[in-house]
Amino acid sequence: MCKRFSKQYLHFLPIEIYEGDIMKKIRIGSIEILGYIGIIIWVVVVFLRDYNVSDNNVYLFFLGILPNLGGAWAATMFAKWAVILGWEQNLTVKKHFIICAGIFALAFGSEMIHSLFLSSPFDIYDILITIIALIVIFFIPILTKDRYFSDYS
Repeated sequence: MCKRFSKQYLHFLPIEIYEGDIMKKIRIGSIEILGYIGIIIWVVVVFLRDYNVSDNNVYLFFLGILPNLGGAWAATMFAKWAVILGWEQNLTVKKHFIICAGIFALAFGSEMIHSLFLSSPFDIYDILITIIALIVIFFIPILTKDRYFSDYS
C-alpha cells in the first residue's frame, strides 16, 4: 500500500497525491458536480439567448430563469473553494449553510438593484429558482455525506 504523501486535499483540482508509484486518486464531490453542471447550463442558455430558436413562452421563460439556477450552483462551488483555500482547511455543514445564505443574499440584492436602479421589474421567478437551486445544492452533499465535510470525517 502507498503511504499518503500529503494530507492536503486540493479542492480546486480534487486530486490526492500519493508517494511511491505515483498513483493519483480523483475525488469530486456533489458540490463540484452541480457547480460544473451549473456552469454548462449558464453558458448554453447565454448562447441560446442570442439565437431566436423559438417564440414559445415556455421556452422563453426557461431561458429567463435557468441562468439563475446555474449561477447559484456555480457560485456555491466557487465560494466553497474560496472558503477552503482562503480561510479554512475544512468545510462544515454550518459553513456550507452560510455559503448558501450568502449566495441567496447576493441574488436577492442583484434583483433589488435591477428593480431600483436599472428600471427592470423585480422577478420573483428568478428568486424562486435560486431558492430551489440552493436547497438542492445544500441538501444533496448532506444526504450523501460527502467526504469533504469535516462533520462526517
